[in-house]
Amino acid sequence: MSLYETNVSALSLVNPFYASSLAQAAAELPYEVFMDQENLESLNLVHTKTFQPLYSSKPQDVIHEQIQTYARFQEYPYLYFFGLGNGILLKHLLTNAKHQRIVVIEPDPCIVYVVLHLVDFSMELKSGRLVLLSSNQLNFPTIATLFSAFQTQRYAKVYDLHIMSSFYENYAELIQQSNRLFIESLHHTIQAVGNDAHDALIGMEQHFMNLPLMLSTPPLLDFFKKAMITKVAVLASTGPSLAKQLPLLKKIAPYVTIFAVDASFPVLTRYGIKPDVVVSMERIPLTGRFFKDTPKEAFEGVIFALSSLQHPEVVDNIKAGTMMMCMRPFGYMMATGAPQWGYAGIGMSAANKAYELIYHSHFKTCVLLGQDLAYGDDGMSHSSGHLFGANEVKQKESDSFVERYGGGGMVRTTTVWNWFRQFFEKDIAETKHRMETINATEGGARIAGAIELPFEEVVASRVEQTRPKIPISLKPMPEKELVKVKKTVAASLQRMEQYLHKQRVRIEALFLEVAKVCEVFEKGENVSLETLRHLEKEIHTFRKVTQEEFFQQIIWHVAQSMLLVQEMALAVIEVKVPQNEEEAYEKMCIWLQANRAWLFTLAGCIDAIQTAMKRKGEHYPRGHKEGKV
Repeated sequence: MSLYETNVSALSLVNPFYASSLAQAAAELPYEVFMDQENLESLNLVHTKTFQPLYSSKPQDVIHEQIQTYARFQEYPYLYFFGLGNGILLKHLLTNAKHQRIVVIEPDPCIVYVVLHLVDFSMELKSGRLVLLSSNQLNFPTIATLFSAFQTQRYAKVYDLHIMSSFYENYAELIQQSNRLFIESLHHTIQAVGNDAHDALIGMEQHFMNLPLMLSTPPLLDFFKKAMITKVAVLASTGPSLAKQLPLLKKIAPYVTIFAVDASFPVLTRYGIKPDVVVSMERIPLTGRFFKDTPKEAFEGVIFALSSLQHPEVVDNIKAGTMMMCMRPFGYMMATGAPQWGYAGIGMSAANKAYELIYHSHFKTCVLLGQDLAYGDDGMSHSSGHLFGANEVKQKESDSFVERYGGGGMVRTTTVWNWFRQFFEKDIAETKHRMETINATEGGARIAGAIELPFEEVVASRVEQTRPKIPISLKPMPEKELVKVKKTVAASLQRMEQYLHKQRVRIEALFLEVAKVCEVFEKGENVSLETLRHLEKEIHTFRKVTQEEFFQQIIWHVAQSMLLVQEMALAVIEVKVPQNEEEAYEKMCIWLQANRAWLFTLAGCIDAIQTAMKRKGEHYPRGHKEGKV
């Protein structure tokens, strides 16, 4: 196998789309290749039509200068480049094991074709240390995946998109678009982590409070087996466009499975439409209003898919029907046990969760209605009939603009709606192999990846109106099986409590040790290098514990939202390259001070988690449905 074939084989494993484009590049190669004998550093390409070279001066001179320049990035785990160049700088950078991943956008597959004939990137491509992307792959789902891990998010403040050579200035507009997309994706994934630890703790406490009730409801896995009572699922949200679709939805209601978000439940009820499933997942009590003000008869025969972290105001206002409570894919919920009741709700909205339920229930088609995720042309934020008014959300100067449904213009949206839209785009990209997603909203923002069709056309082409659907029938787990589950859950909770206590004692002891040393050099006194290195080793040892699965599950879900800002500050310190011993000593001192604050916050986080587990919502009014595990 030739070097080129080895490289393409490796690229095919990780990016078959880009690998397949290289065959056409070979047939249309618009470059002359120049190289001094076998000196790869001298490799240069000149475009046969524009006569522009990849390097305007001797490539080896440019690369030697770049190697010196990029020495200051030697501690960066992640680097981002626009342009592959002749590949030699990247090959040099990848000899540094500290560079865990280098992402390269190369808009011209012809350059890749030439470079892969001469430079061996097979191991780097296979391992994922070199990620090669074409301009056609610059979309939110692809780029967001690069920042899905917390370890990548903590380096957000040191992100930069480096331009490989002056040749790529021809792509100025694409460079700007790429940079915006990377920044937008970083921002989205960081927001998805959560920036409100208080909110996370409320959800955690309500989860432990709701556990007994959850186990008395039908398991989620049973729902997945029985929910597909028709081939088509309609997901009804409360965007301004919902109202115009209600007459046709009412007509076909007997022949499709209707999933409604909590806010659209009263809207559909007023119009005489009974959904099959109503989905909710908010922690706040205000969500309970959607159920409190809806008549009891509207609940009968409906499945209410709730999350275990929901407020008692929601739970207590479910007047009839079948309550199904499941867990979200959070670590502490997974550690709780009872996987038969998990996991759905990785997205940020009830509609995102409903989409997950539809997909995992194996529906053939999901039709989105009222999924505007933007203001209507009249400025309204919600459908007429919305419980809190059609203009509940007021337009602000901070609002942004996104592409309109159907194209041909832009519509105004909010930051939150934009997050919801991005979650849909990511989910659609991941589910399209098995389920088609049709956006029949006929208004609002375009959701990339969804097929845009008028609702009438969807009904005509996808909905079989021959036999009415049979209602979804769910039952709780048999008591004999449930006894075993409850024992497992009780043992899991005990293990969690013991682990929290152990880690809190360890963190507090380490904090006191670090704080004592920090106080010394804050007084202007020197601390021996031996002492500093000892503490550095202790902190690194403990940080390895934070990467363990159980720590991640029961502590990090809350801690990450409290510590992300501190983690990003630590990352900035860690990547600095000292030029002398004095700078190295100063870096160590600053890093220890930052870790002192980090340890203090983490200890406080564990204390809050322990309180949430112990209290279990006992401060709420006693109307809540209770039970014991």
